[in-house]
Amino acid sequence: MLKNIVNITFLYFLLLSMSGCSSSKESPSFVKSMFQTNGASMVRENISTLTKSLLQYSSKLNKRNPNNYSKYYNQSIQNDINNKTNNTILPLLSEKTNANYSDYLNIAFEKEYIKDRNDYLILGIYKLLYSTYEIEGKYKLTTMQYDLNKLQKANEVMQVVQYKIKTAKDAEGNFLYLTWQRKWQVNLLKKINKKDEAPEEMLKELLINNEDDEKQLMNSSNMSFQVITSNMIFTIQESIVSLGCEATNLSTGAIKSVLFFI
Repeated sequence: MLKNIVNITFLYFLLLSMSGCSSSKESPSFVKSMFQTNGASMVRENISTLTKSLLQYSSKLNKRNPNNYSKYYNQSIQNDINNKTNNTILPLLSEKTNANYSDYLNIAFEKEYIKDRNDYLILGIYKLLYSTYEIEGKYKLTTMQYDLNKLQKANEVMQVVQYKIKTAKDAEGNFLYLTWQRKWQVNLLKKINKKDEAPEEMLKELLINNEDDEKQLMNSSNMSFQVITSNMIFTIQESIVSLGCEATNLSTGAIKSVLFFI
């Protein structure tokens, strides 16, 4: 008997999910209510997963880029994340009223020198999650209380952030964030940027004969950072699916076309 109930419930779920983002008038209201309630529970778990992942990423980023963060502000950001508050304001935005995630992310990827750049990146991502999931708001009982448009936007923004962390460079051509690069790759890029002639032995060893060879040498050596951000994107997409919709995966071309965060 129990098995039959489970099978029927699962069938209802499939029928609801096939209907896309719109609600089906033909579906029993109690079934929709049940799945909306279960979906809200899943979204709350997603919030917890996202904040834990962000704390993990922040720790790794600061260890890899130890001169790019402030211990004082980093602790303040951690307190906000752990306590689900939104109190931290970083110096470059201290005079702007109600600065949002885009303000912080635009600074995080600014080509000119930015003091404590890591903090702007992490706080920008947190403010994105804080706004998207309305973390400060009342306890949500159903998925209907979440804003689908905000979730879709957060999904797209995180894909752009992931790409920019990997590729963004400063005005001199150096990477803003060291995540996937090994030391020899960083040194090689500096030589390329300065147009210094590398030793003949190095050229032979690395087989640098043209730009394609240089691009091959810039392949990722450490995927651990990207694994975390990929998991965060997947978690946001899980929230979107919980609302009965399909998440958008941006093409590389679409991601590259985003010049700034809005």
